[in-house]
Amino acid sequence: MRFRDKIMWRLHNYTKAIVAPIEDFFADRAIQPRLENLRKSTFYETLPSLRVLVVGVQSARRPGSLDRIYDQMRSSRHKMTFESKGVDNTGKLDNTLILLDRHNLGDFDWVIMVDDDVELPDQFTDTLLALAEYADLKICGPAHRAHSYWSYPITKRHKNALVRETNFAEVGPIVAFRREIFHLVFPFPSLKYGWGIDSVWPTLIGREGWKTGIADGAALRHVNPIGNTYNLQEATEECEEYMSRFGIDADEHVLRTIATIRDIA
Repeated sequence: MRFRDKIMWRLHNYTKAIVAPIEDFFADRAIQPRLENLRKSTFYETLPSLRVLVVGVQSARRPGSLDRIYDQMRSSRHKMTFESKGVDNTGKLDNTLILLDRHNLGDFDWVIMVDDDVELPDQFTDTLLALAEYADLKICGPAHRAHSYWSYPITKRHKNALVRETNFAEVGPIVAFRREIFHLVFPFPSLKYGWGIDSVWPTLIGREGWKTGIADGAALRHVNPIGNTYNLQEATEECEEYMSRFGIDADEHVLRTIATIRDIA
């Protein structure tokens, strides 16, 4: 990288560090009345207790971070089960399968995959699941705050939106699966990096008439850059090959929002 490019990149990061938190402040204020309406709604108050399995892989670079995240995810409304393990020189998807194999998935309504480098808003789990249930989503991921590391613009928080139906929900940093589609997404394929799997999932469940989406009302902050610990070229090639098995052209696949819910009736 040339000296000028380094200066511009540092300036960009410095500007983002100042501007993004301000943008989040005003976005939080704007969405708060809609979240309050959600929590006062008959739907929210009568939503039954759900059985939720949360699984995460703990990196040695961030010891104890999953314990903090799990504490943030605890809910008095839902029955939560938490599982974690170390990386142990194994890929994320393979490690997740090890954690899932410790349980009878038929005992759960939702499975949530969690990375170990996120900051969550208050009442995260209750909000995420309520929005997913209200929108009848079978795969749901939280949106990214402005001050967050994201990979795809579609995952950035939409102003004043509570939840969107999309054709994509990213495999990380957090994604949730409803029990109806467990047989379609589990077990995961043997992929080293896992890129592309999150474009295949909506295709598979969409054929059954089920929906995927993003919860803007439960937006999180991903605190570390994406892809800074592995070979991006290898990950891209693996992604393109895997998507092609399902007739999806990675270069032509357009991520889009299909419908947006702004208020709870």
